[in-house]
Amino acid sequence: MTNTVNNMIGIDIGGTSIKFSLMDKNGAIEKKWSIPTNISEKGMFIPKEICESIQTQVLNNEAYMIDGIGIGVPGPISTDGRVVLQAVNLDWYDLPLKDLIENELGIGVALLNDANAAALGEMWQGAARGKENLLFVTLGTGVGGGIVLNGQILNGCHSAGGEIGHIPVRSTENRLCGCGARNCLETFSSANGLTLSMRKKLEEVGESWASLSAPRIFSEAEKGNPLAQEVLAEFIDILGQALAGILNTIDVEQVIVGGGLSAAGDQLLKPLKASMDRYVFPQIKHHFSLKKAQLENEAGSYGAVYAYLSMNDLN
Repeated sequence: MTNTVNNMIGIDIGGTSIKFSLMDKNGAIEKKWSIPTNISEKGMFIPKEICESIQTQVLNNEAYMIDGIGIGVPGPISTDGRVVLQAVNLDWYDLPLKDLIENELGIGVALLNDANAAALGEMWQGAARGKENLLFVTLGTGVGGGIVLNGQILNGCHSAGGEIGHIPVRSTENRLCGCGARNCLETFSSANGLTLSMRKKLEEVGESWASLSAPRIFSEAEKGNPLAQEVLAEFIDILGQALAGILNTIDVEQVIVGGGLSAAGDQLLKPLKASMDRYVFPQIKHHFSLKKAQLENEAGSYGAVYAYLSMNDLN
C-alpha cells in the first residue's frame, strides 16, 4: 500500500480483545492485528494502549497514511458521537473516547455502538450488500441489534435505538435481565436463555444432561430429542414474534442474523423465517429475506470504517 489518503483503521473493542483492521475506502484489508483488552483500573489504560498499538503497527511505517479511524464499542454512545456513555464489561462510564484518541493521534475518529457497527459492516461488505434498509440481529450470550434505514443507523434520541434484546416478553416466568428488567427478549432467545429453558424442561421431567449448551440443544433437537425440539420451538417462536413486531414497525427488506447461535444455519433460520411469516403484517409477508451474517468477527471493523467514511463524505 503506497502513501495515499483514505486508508482507514477499523477497531472493534471487545471484552477480551481489541481487533484492528487496516483497509482502504473500498474495504480491502491490508493488515489485521489485535491486543488484549486491559480491563484493570476500570479500563483506564485502554485508550492509551489503542493509540500505542496504532503508532507501532501503522504510523511508524512510512508506507501508510491514515485518513481516519472508526471504533465500535460495546455500549451506547452519546448523540454527538463523542462519549461512551456506558460499557459495563469495560467499566467505562461517560468516557470521552473520541476526543482522547483524536487528541493523541491527530486523526479523526468515528465512534459508534458495536452492534450498530456490525449492522453497517454487513450492509457495506456482507450479507446485506446493496441494501439500505435492514435489521441486524446478534444472537449470542445476549441479544443485540442494529437498525439501518435509508443507509443510516437508527440511534434514537437516547442512544438506545436497536436494543432489541430488551423487548419485553409476556410470560408467567420471572427472568431477571442484566439491564434490571424482567423477561426481556434476551432472557429467552439468547444462548443463555435457551440453556435456561432447557434446564427448566429437564428439571420438569426429572432428567439431566452431563453438559448443557446451546450447540448441544440444537444437536439433540436435530437427532430427534422431543424435549430439545420443544424447547427450541418455543425459543424460535418467541424470537419470531419479536422480530416480526420490529418488521411491522420499520418495514425493512432484509433481516441479518449473526452471533454465535447463527452457526446453526438453516436449523435456526428456516423455522425462524416461518415463525416471522406467521406474525408479520400481510403486506410484509414474503417480501423480506432472512440471511445469516457473512463477516463474523470482521463486521464491526468494517462498519466502524464505513461510519467514518459516511460522516466525512468519503464513500
